[in-house]
Amino acid sequence: MEKRALWVVFKPEELKENAEMREKFMGSYPIFKDMPSLVGKFWWLNREKGEWGALYIFNQEKDLQEYLASDLWLNKVPAKYGCKPEATVLELGPILCKKLITEGQDSWMAD
Repeated sequence: MEKRALWVVFKPEELKENAEMREKFMGSYPIFKDMPSLVGKFWWLNREKGEWGALYIFNQEKDLQEYLASDLWLNKVPAKYGCKPEATVLELGPILCKKLITEGQDSWMAD
């Protein structure tokens, strides 16, 4: 199986405070944790550029394309975050994860 990545960027009119952003991310955590086609998801935030997003890693291209065609991606994600994200499909090189994270509450790398 050839894994594929999805690089997602949101450019909202205004970025929320970290606590509010994390609360929104945590609401999605169970959905993605239980998604068998997803290997991992990493949320990110760039206050300097006024954007945030996520890197998803899917088991295969077919899984990624099914997600992009889903109601979750097409309707629920833009409604939840107030803007439509930009998405880029990427081929992956080697993957290194030095820490296994299975719970959302303690998964934040920075304050």
